[in-house]
Amino acid sequence: MGAGIRAEVSLPTSSPSPFDGIIDGAMPIYSVARSRLGSPQSDGSSDDRVVIEFVADADLDVPEGVETVFDYGAKAAYRFDVPCTNGSPFTVLDRHGVPATETVIRDGRLLVTFHATDLPALRAVLEELQESCADMQVLRLLQSSSTPEESDLVTFDRSELTERQREVLTAAYDAGYFDHPKGANAGEVAETLGIDRSTFSEHIAAAQRKLLPAMLD
Repeated sequence: MGAGIRAEVSLPTSSPSPFDGIIDGAMPIYSVARSRLGSPQSDGSSDDRVVIEFVADADLDVPEGVETVFDYGAKAAYRFDVPCTNGSPFTVLDRHGVPATETVIRDGRLLVTFHATDLPALRAVLEELQESCADMQVLRLLQSSSTPEESDLVTFDRSELTERQREVLTAAYDAGYFDHPKGANAGEVAETLGIDRSTFSEHIAAAQRKLLPAMLD
């Protein structure tokens, strides 16, 4: 079986989501469908528009510009269109040739599920989503495999680490501190950061205490 990865990410319904100003996220929304009008441009920003259709409760309070296109009784289908924006999660997926397989709004958050062909493709999408929305959270990763034991991906919210802890971890990793044999010792990495060795060790230990439970749970 292939090495594809199913990812579910959570984003705010505020900008750069196309639902910004349309839906406040208080009421669940399902069955989101999307189509793009016009041809995509190389820079991802143009006069193109995107049509969004979704299903929600029939009494949903929607602003002007959102029309009810089908009445199911207790539920209804709604439609609106907005300009394509460079930072929209859907535009990010477009640029990577990755369609959203499922989109819902729940508990005030936009939840988008997509499939990546491999880890490098997944990393590229997640990094660009993070750049366009600092509040992006990875909720779930599932690797396709022939047996459950072969799928052992874990997620970690990087916001759990302080900015300084991430800086120290990055410097240590880049210097080969975690390699065997080590590319640099604690004192050498601490010197590049302009801190003493004990402070470096404290930051590394604090970061590991946050990382290891997610890895070993």
